[in-house]
Amino acid sequence: MMKDGCRVKICGITCLKDRQLVHSVGADFFGVIIDVPYSPRSLNMEAAACLLIGAPLPGVALLFQKNLEEIEQLVEYCRPQAVQLLSSVPLEWLRELKVSFPKVSWWQSLFLPAAGAASPHADLKGLRQQMQELARAGADAVILDTAVKSSDKIRFGGTGQTSNWKLASSLVVDSPLPVFLAGGIKPSNVRNALDIVHPKGIDLCSGVEALPGRKDATKLQELIGEIREWEKENRNGRSEGNERNEK
Repeated sequence: MMKDGCRVKICGITCLKDRQLVHSVGADFFGVIIDVPYSPRSLNMEAAACLLIGAPLPGVALLFQKNLEEIEQLVEYCRPQAVQLLSSVPLEWLRELKVSFPKVSWWQSLFLPAAGAASPHADLKGLRQQMQELARAGADAVILDTAVKSSDKIRFGGTGQTSNWKLASSLVVDSPLPVFLAGGIKPSNVRNALDIVHPKGIDLCSGVEALPGRKDATKLQELIGEIREWEKENRNGRSEGNERNEK
């Protein structure tokens, strides 16, 4: 179950030191990328298990193009509190996984074009339908990330580029599931992202790194500070509005 306020997931954790760091600054989740060939932060299953088992905050395992048996084996071995599916899976798999692992949260990544893309159009109707179907199948959350095309290939997530936030906002408004916003978020733009999209959570990786796979304590503290200050300002604004309405 998601708490009130903006949740924060820091992804691409590769070592125990960084896991402790994101916990100490107040993040809500940490993400471990497992066997994703295009990611410089990817770990094998054994290394991932060392980070996920017995963690002081909820760990999310990120998986890409795994079959049902591989997903089941990974969850049994690594014991994450949530699984983020970077590639789509059949809805019947999701239903089966929910029954087999009722204590695990299941998150699905969906992708939008990058901000300023030459062809910024997205199939919003199709994405809305997909979100509805995911909710009916038992998914617990959706992550809206950026898809970037280069050299006739499309990279889904891990691009360090922001998506079209206006499109993301239109999906958040009527989403049946909590939505996390990912893609190119960093301390300097997180407030703008929250103002435009109003997601349930923020998911980021490279925006708080010193180098790929290693987090930067100062950037993490700045990020959390910006988010908490935004929350405070918005709570105060809502309170003042309620007081005016009561008069």
